[in-house]
Amino acid sequence: MLAQKFTISAKAVNVTSAKVQKRGQTIVRRNSKGGEEGARDFGNSAMAMIVKAAAYGLLGAAITKSGAEDSYMQEGPITVFAPDDDAMGDFAKTQGLSKVELMNYPELKTLCLNHVAVGKFDSKNLPAEVTMISGKKVSTAGLKFKKNDIAVGNGLIHAIKEVVV
Repeated sequence: MLAQKFTISAKAVNVTSAKVQKRGQTIVRRNSKGGEEGARDFGNSAMAMIVKAAAYGLLGAAITKSGAEDSYMQEGPITVFAPDDDAMGDFAKTQGLSKVELMNYPELKTLCLNHVAVGKFDSKNLPAEVTMISGKKVSTAGLKFKKNDIAVGNGLIHAIKEVVV
């Protein structure tokens, strides 16, 4: 009896066959939205390192929101003094802002440009004062470094524990 039920249901089903496509070349869409930072290709630039590192999500978002990406992706050599998320969060608190509201901070672009200097300044040859792309002169003696000399394709990154205002 079971065989008859199986035969009957097998007759009632239409069987269709289709060719299964094999995997081909992967298509990469540049500047499209979706995924990490919209799946943009930042190459091996300072910007790429910042958006990939989980501890620098706020800085990456601020750079993108302010339109300062080109400064972090320029040919270089450049030196980036990158504040981590804790430093960005502390700065937001001092301004009376939440981390989300920080992305609408009126001086966001200047804030982002206060962390990039033209030239390659490693920790052994760090001058006492560095002029940032924004024009701000920053004393390096007063900076609290977390990690130094992170090599990227267009220069160096120094991880710092504060925001340069």
